[in-house]
Amino acid sequence: MALQDILKKIIDEAGVEIKKIEADLEEKKAKLVANSANIEKAELESLDTKTKNALESVETKTRSMARQENSKELLRTKQVLINDALDSFLVMLEGLDDKMYGQLLEKLFESSRATSGKVFAPPKRLEITSRIAPPGFDVVAKNDITGGFVLVTGASEIDNSFRNLVFSEFREALTSYFAEQLKLV
Repeated sequence: MALQDILKKIIDEAGVEIKKIEADLEEKKAKLVANSANIEKAELESLDTKTKNALESVETKTRSMARQENSKELLRTKQVLINDALDSFLVMLEGLDDKMYGQLLEKLFESSRATSGKVFAPPKRLEITSRIAPPGFDVVAKNDITGGFVLVTGASEIDNSFRNLVFSEFREALTSYFAEQLKLV
């Protein structure tokens, strides 16, 4: 065998090996492409699932927040209605005719056990308050009182002003009453 024959045989064998390697590479490439497509498909499905879950979560949170805001607004509206009712009630008390106003003052003075001191009353109701106040009390006009009175005896003070009675002392009871009357509960 000549050198050329040997070289030709080596080249032919190398060509066969190269074709095997190329075929093997094509097979591996096809597997990689298929695996890549499967991985891409799985990732897209996972992304779709995550997107759907995120959208559902956003929708749920949005609905929940809307319900909370509606509830808050409803409570604010109810509170405004009750405050308006309390304001109207205060105005009604302050505008009572002299007879009803006097009867109300008598009830308020009944709870006092004091025998002397000062009674601060609204200037426009000074005369009726002076008539109803127990003996031994000085009745003095005070501009910031619009109805009722403030009784000062020694070291104690009893605030029977209508504003205090409506917005502090009896607020809870009046709020419950007005909420029921206005059908807010």
